[in-house]
Amino acid sequence: MAALWFGQRIRRACAAVRRALWGAVLGPALVMVPGCSELAQPSDAVPPVTGPAYVALAAKHLQSALKDRTSYDVFEISPARWVDSIRGWSWLVCVHFHDHGHLRAYALLIQNNVVVDGRYAVETDACQTQTYTQFDLMTGELGRPTAPVQPPLY
Repeated sequence: MAALWFGQRIRRACAAVRRALWGAVLGPALVMVPGCSELAQPSDAVPPVTGPAYVALAAKHLQSALKDRTSYDVFEISPARWVDSIRGWSWLVCVHFHDHGHLRAYALLIQNNVVVDGRYAVETDACQTQTYTQFDLMTGELGRPTAPVQPPLY
């Protein structure tokens, strides 16, 4: 009889410990969940009414970034898109050009009319889905192809 009484007492004690452990685990989780829900909320950042003069900014940046310009040709640029990046809300512009016959994509992030980041495009830039217009790398004029570099005649 004593064994039954002692067994019931152990079961009650185990149940009390289980409830205490669940409370210790679930209590902080319930406190943290409302804080985590803020991560998925939409941002209040709205794009400025007018975008930057992105073609001229891209041309200026690429002239300094691409060292051997004679090996690059057929420059094309996509329209600026308002994106949230590691550097914050920025305008993203993709540039296509040919490098020794290979198509390359370059991404530029623009904030406050300054190129804050320029790199070869990665998949998350979505440059492959954009539409492109030719532009002149030397003058920054849209719709005009860059003139080919003529080698010396002598």
